[in-house]
Amino acid sequence: MVVGLTIIVTLAVIGYIAAAIIRHQYTNQAETIEFQIDDLAQKSLDSQMAEISKIALSGDSLKEVENMDNSYRYLMNRRLPEITEELADIKEQLASFKLFQIKGQLQMTEKKLADAKSQYQELANKISRLKKQALDYQKAVTELKEKYQAMRKTLLTKNFSYGPSAKNLEAQLKALEGKFEEYLKVLESGDLKQTDKLLKELRADTYTLGMALDKLPNIYRNFKNVYPDQIAELKSALEKMDTDGYGFEIDTKQLIAKIDQQLAGLTKALDDVELEACEELDLKLHDDIESLYTEIEKEYSARLHFEKRLPTFRQFLEHAVQQENKLLVELDHLSNNYLLNHHEQEDAHDLNKQLARIQKRLEDYNRRDLEEKICYSDQLALLKQDTASLTEIEQKQKAIADSVASLFQDEKEAKNAIQNFDAEMHRLKRSLDNLNLPGLPGEYNEYFLRVSHEVVALAKLLNQEQIDMDQIEKELLNTQSDLDALTKKTQEIIDASTLAQECFQYANRYRHKYPAVAKAQQEGMDLFEHCQYIESLDVIAQALEQVEEGSYKRLEQNYKQQH
Repeated sequence: MVVGLTIIVTLAVIGYIAAAIIRHQYTNQAETIEFQIDDLAQKSLDSQMAEISKIALSGDSLKEVENMDNSYRYLMNRRLPEITEELADIKEQLASFKLFQIKGQLQMTEKKLADAKSQYQELANKISRLKKQALDYQKAVTELKEKYQAMRKTLLTKNFSYGPSAKNLEAQLKALEGKFEEYLKVLESGDLKQTDKLLKELRADTYTLGMALDKLPNIYRNFKNVYPDQIAELKSALEKMDTDGYGFEIDTKQLIAKIDQQLAGLTKALDDVELEACEELDLKLHDDIESLYTEIEKEYSARLHFEKRLPTFRQFLEHAVQQENKLLVELDHLSNNYLLNHHEQEDAHDLNKQLARIQKRLEDYNRRDLEEKICYSDQLALLKQDTASLTEIEQKQKAIADSVASLFQDEKEAKNAIQNFDAEMHRLKRSLDNLNLPGLPGEYNEYFLRVSHEVVALAKLLNQEQIDMDQIEKELLNTQSDLDALTKKTQEIIDASTLAQECFQYANRYRHKYPAVAKAQQEGMDLFEHCQYIESLDVIAQALEQVEEGSYKRLEQNYKQQH
Protein backbone atom coordinates (compact mmCIF):
# COMPACT_ATOMS: atom_id res chain seq x y z
CA MET A 1 0.00 0.00 0.00
CA VAL A 2 2.76 2.37 0.97
CA VAL A 3 4.88 1.31 -1.99
CA GLY A 4 2.02 1.95 -4.41
CA LEU A 5 1.41 5.36 -2.98
CA THR A 6 5.10 6.19 -3.32
CA ILE A 7 5.05 5.22 -7.00
CA ILE A 8 1.98 7.35 -7.64
CA VAL A 9 3.55 10.35 -5.97
CA THR A 10 6.78 9.86 -7.89
CA LEU A 11 4.94 9.67 -11.21
CA ALA A 12 2.95 12.78 -10.39
CA VAL A 13 6.13 14.69 -9.58
CA ILE A 14 7.74 13.55 -12.83
CA GLY A 15 4.64 14.51 -14.83
CA TYR A 16 4.56 17.92 -13.23
CA ILE A 17 8.20 18.52 -13.95
CA ALA A 18 7.75 17.45 -17.61
CA ALA A 19 4.72 19.70 -17.99
CA ALA A 20 6.67 22.58 -16.49
CA ILE A 21 9.50 22.07 -18.97
CA ILE A 22 7.12 21.94 -21.94
CA ARG A 23 5.24 24.99 -20.66
CA HIS A 24 8.54 26.87 -20.39
CA GLN A 25 9.49 26.00 -23.98
CA TYR A 26 6.09 27.07 -25.35
CA THR A 27 6.23 30.27 -23.31
CA ASN A 28 9.62 31.17 -24.85
CA GLN A 29 8.27 30.41 -28.32
CA ALA A 30 5.20 32.60 -27.67
CA GLU A 31 7.38 35.46 -26.40
CA THR A 32 9.53 35.25 -29.54
CA ILE A 33 6.43 35.53 -31.71
CA GLU A 34 5.20 38.47 -29.63
CA PHE A 35 8.57 40.22 -30.04
CA GLN A 36 8.45 39.78 -33.81
CA ILE A 37 4.88 41.16 -33.93
CA ASP A 38 5.94 44.24 -31.97
CA ASP A 39 9.00 44.69 -34.19
CA LEU A 40 6.89 44.50 -37.35
CA ALA A 41 4.32 46.92 -35.92
CA GLN A 42 7.06 49.45 -35.14
CA LYS A 43 8.39 49.33 -38.73
CA SER A 44 5.65 51.53 -39.96
CA LEU A 45 5.37 52.32 -43.65
CA ASP A 46 3.00 55.21 -43.04
CA SER A 47 5.51 57.91 -43.98
CA GLN A 48 6.58 56.09 -47.14
CA MET A 49 2.98 55.51 -48.16
CA ALA A 50 2.31 59.21 -47.55
CA GLU A 51 5.23 60.15 -49.86
CA ILE A 52 3.94 57.84 -52.58
CA SER A 53 0.46 59.26 -52.18
CA LYS A 54 1.83 62.76 -52.83
CA ILE A 55 2.99 61.68 -56.28
CA ALA A 56 0.42 62.57 -58.88
CA LEU A 57 -0.52 59.18 -60.25
CA SER A 58 -3.13 57.94 -62.64
CA GLY A 59 -4.13 54.85 -64.59
CA ASP A 60 -2.53 51.55 -63.64
CA SER A 61 0.04 53.27 -61.41
CA LEU A 62 -2.70 54.86 -59.30
CA LYS A 63 -4.55 51.56 -59.02
CA GLU A 64 -1.35 49.85 -57.94
CA VAL A 65 -0.74 52.42 -55.16
CA GLU A 66 -4.35 52.19 -53.96
CA ASN A 67 -4.08 48.44 -53.74
CA MET A 68 -0.81 48.80 -51.87
CA ASP A 69 -2.41 51.21 -49.38
CA ASN A 70 -5.40 48.90 -48.80
CA SER A 71 -3.09 45.92 -48.31
CA TYR A 72 -0.95 47.86 -45.84
CA ARG A 73 -3.98 49.07 -43.83
CA TYR A 74 -5.41 45.57 -43.69
CA LEU A 75 -2.05 44.17 -42.59
CA MET A 76 -1.51 46.71 -39.79
CA ASN A 77 -5.11 47.13 -38.62
CA ARG A 78 -6.50 43.64 -39.04
CA ARG A 79 -3.90 40.98 -39.65
CA LEU A 80 -1.44 41.86 -36.91
CA PRO A 81 -4.16 42.43 -34.23
CA GLU A 82 -5.68 39.04 -35.10
CA ILE A 83 -2.31 37.34 -34.64
CA THR A 84 -1.84 39.24 -31.36
CA GLU A 85 -5.24 38.02 -30.08
CA GLU A 86 -4.41 34.44 -31.03
CA LEU A 87 -1.14 34.75 -29.14
CA ALA A 88 -2.91 36.14 -26.03
CA ASP A 89 -5.27 33.15 -26.03
CA ILE A 90 -2.27 30.80 -26.24
CA LYS A 91 -0.62 32.54 -23.29
CA GLU A 92 -3.81 32.11 -21.18
CA GLN A 93 -3.83 28.41 -21.95
CA LEU A 94 -0.20 28.20 -20.93
CA ALA A 95 -0.99 29.84 -17.60
CA SER A 96 -3.66 27.15 -16.98
CA PHE A 97 -1.30 24.35 -18.08
CA LYS A 98 -3.58 23.49 -21.00
CA LEU A 99 -0.72 22.18 -23.16
CA PHE A 100 -2.28 19.57 -25.42
CA GLN A 101 -3.27 21.89 -28.34
CA ILE A 102 -0.62 24.57 -27.79
CA LYS A 103 1.99 23.14 -30.18
CA GLY A 104 -0.34 23.19 -33.19
CA GLN A 105 -1.65 26.66 -32.36
CA LEU A 106 1.87 28.04 -32.03
CA GLN A 107 2.84 26.58 -35.44
CA MET A 108 -0.27 28.11 -37.05
CA THR A 109 0.47 31.49 -35.44
CA GLU A 110 4.10 31.37 -36.64
CA LYS A 111 2.90 30.64 -40.19
CA LYS A 112 0.47 33.57 -40.12
CA LEU A 113 3.24 35.82 -38.81
CA ALA A 114 5.59 34.66 -41.59
CA ASP A 115 2.92 35.45 -44.20
CA ALA A 116 2.44 38.89 -42.64
CA LYS A 117 6.19 39.59 -42.72
CA SER A 118 6.36 38.47 -46.35
CA GLN A 119 3.45 40.74 -47.25
CA TYR A 120 5.13 43.60 -45.39
CA GLN A 121 8.42 43.07 -47.25
CA GLU A 122 6.63 42.92 -50.60
CA LEU A 123 4.90 46.25 -49.86
CA ALA A 124 8.19 47.82 -48.78
CA ASN A 125 9.86 46.65 -52.01
CA LYS A 126 7.05 48.06 -54.16
CA ILE A 127 7.24 51.41 -52.35
CA SER A 128 11.02 51.50 -52.89
CA ARG A 129 10.62 50.59 -56.55
CA LEU A 130 8.00 53.28 -57.14
CA LYS A 131 10.09 55.91 -55.39
CA LYS A 132 13.16 54.94 -57.44
CA GLN A 133 11.11 54.87 -60.63
CA ALA A 134 9.76 58.35 -59.93
CA LEU A 135 13.28 59.63 -59.21
CA ASP A 136 14.60 57.95 -62.39
CA TYR A 137 11.93 59.60 -64.47
CA GLN A 138 12.78 62.99 -62.98
CA LYS A 139 16.45 62.36 -63.60
CA ALA A 140 15.67 61.28 -67.16
CA VAL A 141 13.85 64.55 -67.70
CA THR A 142 16.96 66.48 -66.69
CA GLU A 143 19.29 64.33 -68.81
CA LEU A 144 17.08 64.49 -71.90
CA LYS A 145 16.70 68.26 -71.57
CA GLU A 146 20.47 68.63 -71.45
CA LYS A 147 20.94 66.36 -74.46
CA TYR A 148 18.34 68.19 -76.52
CA GLN A 149 19.90 71.53 -75.64
CA ALA A 150 23.36 70.19 -76.64
CA MET A 151 21.95 68.82 -79.90
CA ARG A 152 20.22 72.10 -80.65
CA LYS A 153 23.43 73.98 -79.96
CA THR A 154 25.42 71.60 -82.21
CA LEU A 155 22.98 72.04 -85.07
CA LEU A 156 22.97 75.83 -84.67
CA THR A 157 26.74 76.28 -84.39
CA LYS A 158 27.85 73.50 -86.78
CA ASN A 159 25.04 73.52 -89.28
CA PHE A 160 27.57 73.67 -92.14
CA SER A 161 29.14 70.38 -90.97
CA TYR A 162 26.03 68.43 -91.88
CA GLY A 163 25.40 69.75 -95.38
CA PRO A 164 22.19 68.31 -96.87
CA SER A 165 21.51 66.39 -93.64
CA ALA A 166 21.05 69.55 -91.54
CA LYS A 167 17.44 70.22 -92.49
CA ASN A 168 16.34 66.64 -91.84
CA LEU A 169 18.29 66.55 -88.57
CA GLU A 170 16.55 69.69 -87.35
CA ALA A 171 13.20 68.14 -88.22
CA GLN A 172 14.12 64.99 -86.32
CA LEU A 173 15.22 67.03 -83.30
CA LYS A 174 11.99 69.00 -83.38
CA ALA A 175 9.94 65.79 -83.57
CA LEU A 176 11.97 64.37 -80.71
CA GLU A 177 11.33 67.45 -78.57
CA GLY A 178 7.61 67.16 -79.31
CA LYS A 179 7.69 63.56 -78.18
CA PHE A 180 9.51 64.73 -75.07
CA GLU A 181 6.70 67.18 -74.30
CA GLU A 182 4.26 64.30 -74.62
CA TYR A 183 6.42 62.32 -72.20
CA LEU A 184 6.30 65.19 -69.67
CA LYS A 185 2.51 65.31 -69.88
CA VAL A 186 2.19 61.59 -69.30
CA LEU A 187 4.71 61.83 -66.44
CA GLU A 188 2.70 64.65 -64.83
CA SER A 189 -0.47 62.64 -65.20
CA GLY A 190 1.09 59.93 -63.03
CA ASP A 191 0.73 56.96 -65.37
CA LEU A 192 4.17 55.53 -64.66
CA LYS A 193 3.72 52.44 -66.82
CA GLN A 194 2.89 54.52 -69.91
CA THR A 195 5.74 56.87 -68.94
CA ASP A 196 8.18 53.95 -68.90
CA LYS A 197 7.21 52.95 -72.44
CA LEU A 198 7.63 56.49 -73.75
CA LEU A 199 10.96 56.90 -71.95
CA LYS A 200 12.40 53.81 -73.66
CA GLU A 201 11.32 55.15 -77.05
CA LEU A 202 12.74 58.59 -76.29
CA ARG A 203 16.10 57.20 -75.20
CA ALA A 204 16.34 55.00 -78.32
CA ASP A 205 15.44 57.88 -80.65
CA THR A 206 17.79 60.24 -78.80
CA TYR A 207 20.65 57.75 -79.10
CA THR A 208 20.01 57.32 -82.84
CA LEU A 209 19.96 61.09 -83.43
CA GLY A 210 23.05 61.54 -81.27
CA MET A 211 24.95 58.93 -83.32
CA ALA A 212 23.96 60.72 -86.52
CA LEU A 213 25.14 64.07 -85.15
CA ASP A 214 28.40 62.48 -84.06
CA LYS A 215 29.25 60.53 -87.25
CA LEU A 216 27.77 62.53 -90.11
CA PRO A 217 30.24 65.48 -90.02
CA ASN A 218 33.20 63.26 -90.89
CA ILE A 219 31.21 61.44 -93.59
CA TYR A 220 30.01 64.75 -95.04
CA ARG A 221 33.56 66.16 -94.97
CA ASN A 222 34.74 63.14 -97.00
CA PHE A 223 31.77 63.58 -99.33
CA LYS A 224 32.35 67.31 -99.79
CA ASN A 225 36.10 67.84 -99.58
CA VAL A 226 37.92 64.51 -99.93
CA TYR A 227 36.22 62.20 -102.40
CA PRO A 228 35.52 64.74 -105.17
CA ASP A 229 39.16 65.84 -105.27
CA GLN A 230 40.38 62.23 -105.15
CA ILE A 231 37.98 61.15 -107.89
CA ALA A 232 38.98 64.08 -110.09
CA GLU A 233 42.65 63.26 -109.49
CA LEU A 234 42.06 59.60 -110.33
CA LYS A 235 40.18 60.40 -113.52
CA SER A 236 42.91 62.80 -114.64
CA ALA A 237 45.64 60.26 -113.85
CA LEU A 238 43.79 57.47 -115.65
CA GLU A 239 43.22 59.67 -118.70
CA LYS A 240 46.93 60.52 -118.87
CA MET A 241 47.97 56.91 -118.32
CA ASP A 242 45.58 55.83 -121.05
CA THR A 243 47.26 58.29 -123.40
CA ASP A 244 50.67 56.96 -122.33
CA GLY A 245 49.62 53.41 -123.18
CA TYR A 246 49.10 52.00 -119.71
CA GLY A 247 46.84 49.00 -119.22
CA PHE A 248 45.41 47.54 -116.00
CA GLU A 249 44.53 44.15 -114.63
CA ILE A 250 41.13 45.51 -113.53
CA ASP A 251 38.48 47.43 -115.46
CA THR A 252 39.26 50.96 -114.26
CA LYS A 253 36.38 52.53 -116.19
CA GLN A 254 33.93 50.20 -114.55
CA LEU A 255 35.41 50.94 -111.13
CA ILE A 256 35.19 54.72 -111.72
CA ALA A 257 31.55 54.32 -112.77
CA LYS A 258 30.93 52.34 -109.59
CA ILE A 259 32.57 55.08 -107.48
CA ASP A 260 30.44 57.77 -109.17
CA GLN A 261 27.34 55.69 -108.46
CA GLN A 262 28.33 55.28 -104.82
CA LEU A 263 28.90 59.03 -104.51
CA ALA A 264 25.42 59.68 -105.89
CA GLY A 265 24.01 57.14 -103.43
CA LEU A 266 25.79 58.90 -100.57
CA THR A 267 24.20 62.18 -101.64
CA LYS A 268 20.73 60.69 -101.22
CA ALA A 269 21.65 58.92 -97.98
CA LEU A 270 22.90 62.22 -96.51
CA ASP A 271 19.69 63.97 -97.59
CA ASP A 272 17.59 61.27 -95.93
CA VAL A 273 19.90 60.97 -92.91
CA GLU A 274 20.20 57.21 -93.39
CA LEU A 275 23.18 56.76 -91.09
CA GLU A 276 23.76 53.05 -91.76
CA ALA A 277 23.67 53.60 -95.54
CA CYS A 278 25.96 56.64 -95.17
CA GLU A 279 28.53 54.63 -93.20
CA GLU A 280 28.41 51.73 -95.66
CA LEU A 281 28.80 53.96 -98.74
CA ASP A 282 31.53 56.00 -97.07
CA LEU A 283 33.49 52.83 -96.36
CA LYS A 284 32.99 51.49 -99.90
CA LEU A 285 34.08 54.78 -101.45
CA HIS A 286 37.19 54.87 -99.28
CA ASP A 287 38.13 51.25 -100.10
CA ASP A 288 37.44 51.52 -103.86
CA ILE A 289 39.31 54.82 -104.19
CA GLU A 290 42.28 53.39 -102.26
CA SER A 291 42.12 50.30 -104.46
CA LEU A 292 42.29 52.44 -107.59
CA TYR A 293 45.18 54.49 -106.20
CA THR A 294 46.99 51.23 -105.46
CA GLU A 295 46.45 49.98 -109.03
CA ILE A 296 47.72 53.23 -110.52
CA GLU A 297 50.80 53.23 -108.28
CA LYS A 298 51.43 49.56 -109.06
CA GLU A 299 51.34 50.07 -112.83
CA TYR A 300 53.39 53.27 -112.69
CA SER A 301 56.03 51.61 -110.54
CA ALA A 302 55.94 48.46 -112.70
CA ARG A 303 56.67 50.47 -115.85
CA LEU A 304 59.64 52.20 -114.25
CA HIS A 305 61.11 48.88 -113.13
CA PHE A 306 60.28 47.18 -116.43
CA GLU A 307 61.90 49.82 -118.62
CA LYS A 308 64.92 49.99 -116.31
CA ARG A 309 65.49 46.23 -116.49
CA LEU A 310 64.63 45.79 -120.19
CA PRO A 311 68.07 46.77 -121.68
CA THR A 312 69.89 44.39 -119.35
CA PHE A 313 67.38 41.67 -120.17
CA ARG A 314 67.95 42.18 -123.91
CA GLN A 315 71.70 41.78 -123.42
CA PHE A 316 71.13 38.71 -121.28
CA LEU A 317 68.88 37.17 -123.94
CA GLU A 318 71.32 38.02 -126.74
CA HIS A 319 74.15 36.37 -124.82
CA ALA A 320 72.05 33.26 -124.12
CA VAL A 321 71.12 33.00 -127.82
CA GLN A 322 74.79 33.34 -128.87
CA GLN A 323 75.75 30.68 -126.39
CA GLU A 324 72.97 28.46 -127.67
CA ASN A 325 74.03 28.84 -131.30
CA LYS A 326 77.61 28.10 -130.36
CA LEU A 327 76.52 25.05 -128.38
CA LEU A 328 74.37 23.69 -131.23
CA VAL A 329 77.23 24.12 -133.73
CA GLU A 330 79.66 22.43 -131.37
CA LEU A 331 77.28 19.53 -130.73
CA ASP A 332 76.65 19.15 -134.45
CA HIS A 333 80.40 19.05 -135.10
CA LEU A 334 81.02 16.58 -132.28
CA SER A 335 78.17 14.36 -133.46
CA ASN A 336 80.14 13.73 -136.66
CA ASN A 337 82.92 12.08 -134.69
CA TYR A 338 81.24 10.97 -131.47
CA LEU A 339 78.05 9.30 -130.39
CA LEU A 340 76.26 11.63 -127.93
CA ASN A 341 74.49 9.23 -125.61
CA HIS A 342 73.14 11.58 -122.94
CA HIS A 343 70.49 13.49 -124.89
CA GLU A 344 72.87 16.44 -125.26
CA GLN A 345 71.48 17.45 -128.66
CA GLU A 346 67.84 16.91 -127.62
CA ASP A 347 68.35 18.93 -124.42
CA ALA A 348 70.11 21.69 -126.34
CA HIS A 349 67.25 21.89 -128.86
CA ASP A 350 64.74 22.10 -125.96
CA LEU A 351 66.72 25.04 -124.59
CA ASN A 352 66.65 26.59 -128.05
CA LYS A 353 62.84 26.30 -128.12
CA GLN A 354 62.61 27.99 -124.73
CA LEU A 355 64.81 30.81 -125.97
CA ALA A 356 62.63 31.12 -129.07
CA ARG A 357 59.54 31.57 -126.88
CA ILE A 358 61.28 34.21 -124.80
CA GLN A 359 62.49 35.97 -127.96
CA LYS A 360 58.97 35.94 -129.39
CA ARG A 361 57.55 37.57 -126.25
CA LEU A 362 60.18 40.29 -126.49
CA GLU A 363 59.55 40.74 -130.24
CA ASP A 364 55.79 40.93 -129.63
CA TYR A 365 56.42 43.71 -127.12
CA ASN A 366 58.75 45.54 -129.53
CA ARG A 367 56.33 45.22 -132.45
CA ARG A 368 53.22 46.15 -130.43
CA ASP A 369 50.72 48.61 -131.88
CA LEU A 370 51.15 52.12 -130.56
CA GLU A 371 47.47 52.10 -129.64
CA GLU A 372 47.82 48.91 -127.64
CA LYS A 373 47.61 49.26 -123.87
CA ILE A 374 50.30 47.55 -121.82
CA CYS A 375 49.71 46.16 -118.35
CA TYR A 376 53.22 46.72 -117.05
CA SER A 377 52.72 44.73 -113.87
CA ASP A 378 52.08 41.69 -116.09
CA GLN A 379 55.02 42.58 -118.30
CA LEU A 380 57.29 43.00 -115.28
CA ALA A 381 56.18 39.64 -113.90
CA LEU A 382 56.94 38.01 -117.28
CA LEU A 383 60.30 39.78 -117.46
CA LYS A 384 61.25 38.47 -114.01
CA GLN A 385 60.07 35.01 -115.00
CA ASP A 386 62.02 35.08 -118.28
CA THR A 387 65.13 36.39 -116.50
CA ALA A 388 64.98 33.44 -114.11
CA SER A 389 64.48 31.13 -117.13
CA LEU A 390 67.52 32.61 -118.88
CA THR A 391 69.63 32.02 -115.79
CA GLU A 392 68.51 28.41 -115.72
CA ILE A 393 69.04 28.02 -119.49
CA GLU A 394 72.63 29.27 -119.29
CA GLN A 395 73.31 26.92 -116.42
CA LYS A 396 72.02 24.01 -118.48
CA GLN A 397 74.01 25.19 -121.53
CA LYS A 398 77.17 25.14 -119.43
CA ALA A 399 76.34 21.70 -118.05
CA ILE A 400 75.87 20.30 -121.60
CA ALA A 401 79.04 22.01 -122.86
CA ASP A 402 81.02 20.67 -119.90
CA SER A 403 79.68 17.17 -120.47
CA VAL A 404 80.99 17.06 -124.09
CA ALA A 405 84.07 19.25 -123.66
CA SER A 406 86.22 16.29 -122.59
CA LEU A 407 85.33 14.03 -125.53
CA PHE A 408 88.44 14.91 -127.55
CA GLN A 409 90.68 14.62 -124.49
CA ASP A 410 88.98 11.36 -123.55
CA GLU A 411 89.66 10.04 -127.09
CA LYS A 412 93.29 11.05 -126.85
CA GLU A 413 93.66 9.40 -123.46
CA ALA A 414 91.93 6.25 -124.80
CA LYS A 415 94.45 6.07 -127.67
CA ASN A 416 97.31 6.45 -125.22
CA ALA A 417 95.79 3.74 -123.07
CA ILE A 418 95.56 1.35 -126.06
CA GLN A 419 99.17 2.06 -126.95
CA ASN A 420 100.11 1.33 -123.35
CA PHE A 421 98.09 -1.88 -123.50
CA ASP A 422 99.90 -2.94 -126.65
CA ALA A 423 103.29 -2.09 -125.17
CA GLU A 424 102.47 -4.04 -122.04
CA MET A 425 101.44 -7.07 -124.07
CA HIS A 426 104.77 -6.98 -125.93
CA ARG A 427 106.66 -6.58 -122.67
CA LEU A 428 104.92 -9.59 -121.18
CA LYS A 429 105.68 -11.67 -124.29
CA ARG A 430 109.34 -10.64 -124.26
CA SER A 431 109.68 -11.43 -120.57
CA LEU A 432 108.44 -14.98 -121.24
CA ASP A 433 110.51 -15.36 -124.42
CA ASN A 434 113.67 -14.45 -122.50
CA LEU A 435 113.16 -17.49 -120.23
CA ASN A 436 113.46 -19.93 -123.15
CA LEU A 437 110.71 -22.05 -121.71
CA PRO A 438 109.60 -25.19 -123.52
CA GLY A 439 106.22 -23.57 -123.98
CA LEU A 440 103.32 -21.90 -122.19
CA PRO A 441 100.18 -23.35 -120.56
CA GLY A 442 97.22 -23.56 -122.95
CA GLU A 443 94.98 -21.65 -120.54
CA TYR A 444 97.52 -18.83 -120.44
CA ASN A 445 97.79 -18.73 -124.23
CA GLU A 446 94.01 -18.50 -124.51
CA TYR A 447 93.86 -15.66 -121.96
CA PHE A 448 96.76 -13.86 -123.69
CA LEU A 449 94.95 -14.17 -127.01
CA ARG A 450 91.72 -12.89 -125.47
CA VAL A 451 93.39 -9.76 -124.10
CA SER A 452 95.11 -9.21 -127.45
CA HIS A 453 91.77 -9.34 -129.21
CA GLU A 454 90.35 -6.86 -126.70
CA VAL A 455 93.14 -4.39 -127.43
CA VAL A 456 92.62 -4.81 -131.17
CA ALA A 457 88.86 -4.35 -130.76
CA LEU A 458 89.43 -1.14 -128.80
CA ALA A 459 91.69 0.16 -131.53
CA LYS A 460 88.95 -0.57 -134.08
CA LEU A 461 86.35 1.25 -131.94
CA LEU A 462 88.61 4.31 -131.86
CA ASN A 463 89.13 4.12 -135.62
CA GLN A 464 85.39 4.24 -136.38
CA GLU A 465 83.95 7.28 -138.10
CA GLN A 466 81.67 8.00 -135.13
CA ILE A 467 83.14 7.10 -131.78
CA ASP A 468 81.06 5.94 -128.82
CA MET A 469 83.16 7.18 -125.92
CA ASP A 470 80.81 5.68 -123.33
CA GLN A 471 81.36 2.23 -124.81
CA ILE A 472 85.09 2.82 -125.18
CA GLU A 473 85.39 3.89 -121.53
CA LYS A 474 83.59 0.74 -120.44
CA GLU A 475 85.82 -1.43 -122.67
CA LEU A 476 88.93 0.34 -121.38
CA LEU A 477 87.99 -0.56 -117.84
CA ASN A 478 87.33 -4.19 -118.79
CA THR A 479 90.55 -4.50 -120.82
CA GLN A 480 92.60 -2.89 -118.06
CA SER A 481 91.15 -5.37 -115.59
CA ASP A 482 91.91 -8.32 -117.91
CA LEU A 483 95.44 -7.01 -118.63
CA ASP A 484 96.10 -6.73 -114.89
CA ALA A 485 95.01 -10.35 -114.53
CA LEU A 486 97.26 -11.37 -117.47
CA THR A 487 100.19 -9.56 -115.91
CA LYS A 488 99.62 -11.45 -112.67
CA LYS A 489 99.40 -14.77 -114.54
CA THR A 490 102.61 -13.97 -116.47
CA GLN A 491 104.48 -13.14 -113.28
CA GLU A 492 103.28 -16.38 -111.71
CA ILE A 493 104.74 -18.36 -114.68
CA ILE A 494 108.04 -16.43 -114.49
CA ASP A 495 108.35 -16.92 -110.74
CA ALA A 496 107.32 -20.59 -110.79
CA SER A 497 109.56 -21.58 -113.74
CA THR A 498 112.61 -19.74 -112.41
CA LEU A 499 112.27 -21.11 -108.87
CA ALA A 500 111.59 -24.60 -110.20
CA GLN A 501 114.88 -24.57 -112.17
CA GLU A 502 116.82 -23.35 -109.12
CA CYS A 503 115.23 -26.08 -107.01
CA PHE A 504 116.22 -28.70 -109.60
CA GLN A 505 119.85 -27.56 -109.37
CA TYR A 506 119.73 -27.50 -105.56
CA ALA A 507 118.20 -31.00 -105.53
CA ASN A 508 121.33 -32.45 -107.28
CA ARG A 509 123.09 -32.54 -103.90
CA TYR A 510 120.47 -34.92 -102.51
CA ARG A 511 119.34 -36.95 -105.52
CA HIS A 512 121.94 -39.74 -104.98
CA LYS A 513 121.43 -39.95 -101.26
CA TYR A 514 117.64 -39.67 -101.23
CA PRO A 515 115.72 -41.62 -103.85
CA ALA A 516 112.59 -39.64 -103.06
CA VAL A 517 114.35 -36.45 -104.09
CA ALA A 518 115.56 -38.05 -107.31
CA LYS A 519 112.07 -39.23 -108.06
CA ALA A 520 110.57 -35.77 -107.30
CA GLN A 521 113.25 -34.14 -109.41
CA GLN A 522 112.39 -36.29 -112.38
CA GLU A 523 108.63 -35.84 -111.90
CA GLY A 524 109.06 -32.08 -111.60
CA MET A 525 111.18 -31.89 -114.74
CA ASP A 526 108.54 -33.87 -116.65
CA LEU A 527 105.87 -31.41 -115.51
CA PHE A 528 108.18 -28.53 -116.44
CA GLU A 529 108.60 -29.94 -119.97
CA HIS A 530 104.80 -30.08 -120.24
CA CYS A 531 104.57 -26.39 -119.30
CA GLN A 532 103.06 -27.11 -115.87
CA TYR A 533 105.47 -24.79 -114.04
CA ILE A 534 103.51 -24.17 -110.88
CA GLU A 535 102.81 -27.88 -110.36
CA SER A 536 106.50 -28.67 -111.12
CA LEU A 537 107.62 -26.22 -108.42
CA ASP A 538 105.22 -27.68 -105.87
CA VAL A 539 106.58 -31.21 -106.38
CA ILE A 540 110.30 -30.39 -106.06
CA ALA A 541 109.75 -27.85 -103.24
CA GLN A 542 107.94 -30.43 -101.09
CA ALA A 543 110.74 -32.99 -101.65
CA LEU A 544 113.44 -30.50 -100.61
CA GLU A 545 111.52 -29.52 -97.46
CA GLN A 546 111.38 -33.16 -96.44
CA VAL A 547 115.14 -33.62 -96.56
CA GLU A 548 116.12 -30.08 -95.57
CA GLU A 549 113.47 -28.12 -93.74
CA GLY A 550 113.41 -24.43 -94.75
CA SER A 551 115.46 -24.91 -97.85
CA TYR A 552 112.70 -23.87 -100.25
CA LYS A 553 111.78 -20.81 -98.25
CA ARG A 554 115.44 -19.75 -98.30
CA LEU A 555 115.63 -20.21 -102.07
CA GLU A 556 112.38 -18.29 -102.52
CA GLN A 557 113.61 -15.43 -100.35
CA ASN A 558 116.87 -15.16 -102.25
CA TYR A 559 114.94 -15.09 -105.52
CA LYS A 560 112.69 -12.27 -104.35
CA GLN A 561 115.67 -10.26 -103.21
CA GLN A 562 117.34 -10.62 -106.60
CA HIS A 563 114.20 -9.75 -108.56
